[in-house]
Amino acid sequence: MRFVTVLILLYAFNGFGNTVIKKLYINRGLFVTVKGTTFAYTAFNETSSFNQTNVCFYLKAGDTLVLWVKNNDTVQHGFKFKGVTSGYTINPTDSIADTLIYGQRSIHVFYDHLNYPDNKNEGLAGFIAVYSGSVNQCYKWNMKEHQSRYNDTLSMGMPVNWNNYAPDFFTINEKSYADLQLDTNAKVTAGMGDTVYIYVANTGQSMHSLHFHGFHSETVYEDAKIIQNGWIKDTWGLFSMDAVVLRMVPDKAGQYSVHDHNLVAITAKQTHPNGMFTIMTINP
Repeated sequence: MRFVTVLILLYAFNGFGNTVIKKLYINRGLFVTVKGTTFAYTAFNETSSFNQTNVCFYLKAGDTLVLWVKNNDTVQHGFKFKGVTSGYTINPTDSIADTLIYGQRSIHVFYDHLNYPDNKNEGLAGFIAVYSGSVNQCYKWNMKEHQSRYNDTLSMGMPVNWNNYAPDFFTINEKSYADLQLDTNAKVTAGMGDTVYIYVANTGQSMHSLHFHGFHSETVYEDAKIIQNGWIKDTWGLFSMDAVVLRMVPDKAGQYSVHDHNLVAITAKQTHPNGMFTIMTINP
């Protein structure tokens, strides 16, 4: 097993925190859809066993992250943070290590940049959610869409025509409704007056329009094409690879849906509402 030289990246570092060690494995397996069908998939996992849910983890502002990534696949993969000029190439069975420090509430997408967007579309994209204060009222939404036939084609080393891309499954954290309601990282459960932070990344190929019923939210951090900090809206248009941190303070109790305004994204194989759809619970 080979290790490359550690690269240190500093982002507005303020003060000293703890050292956090994270291990990621690039694993290949089968994605099981909400319809019970399967297609080829790769993911960043925290163990050497395949899990279709990509790792999206929290880091406290000021902590030092020691990140270790191993390629468990039989083909070459890449590892890169969005916005960073260079990335790593990782041969089968090889590993890389990186050290990072983030000093403010933010979100940072990592992905396989080789043969872009093919490898990313096969599944390899997650993010780091950097928080300050308490993590108790933070949620992570990794939005993706999939054309199952393309995944199977790419897994065999064959090309696809992105001009004919027509996704048939739509997910948040690799889950579709109603499975999303069981994901505590995705399903917002809060009380009136709570301050809720939602870390959102669109790591798919299509644009998604995220609509909140009942509430507006405010951007407190953005890495996006057209969204600006301080905007207050109920609908957020996220281009491919956009990422934002939203702050919401619910002012009324009840259950409120959140979904993609593009109605096809609330389906799975044309079945509604098996897609990007979740219901928030706000308690009195």
